[in-house]
Amino acid sequence: TALTLLGTWHVELLELSWYEKKFATTFLGELPGCSYEEALELFLRAEEVSPKGWNRNLFLIAKVYLSLGDRWKSKEYAELVLDQEVVTDDDKIVLEEAEKFYRKHFVLSL
Repeated sequence: TALTLLGTWHVELLELSWYEKKFATTFLGELPGCSYEEALELFLRAEEVSPKGWNRNLFLIAKVYLSLGDRWKSKEYAELVLDQEVVTDDDKIVLEEAEKFYRKHFVLSL
């Protein structure tokens, strides 16, 4: 949805490296303000509009909760992604990313 795309834009800006930010500000001036909290709000609003409607949105919620330090909410949403039916090619890609994300952040290795 448009809300998910706008939230993704926030996250992408936040995750620019220092040299990407420097390059962008050279040509664009100041970058627009954004935060993980704003991105999360947009993703959650998209989820309200269409509950479990897009697996990628659920996965983005999981990633942002982890960035905000809320491991439990992140795990909850990552597990939602893992439980969703794979219908589209994007669902398959998201499932693979979510499996890696889950193993990296929530599975203890011995």
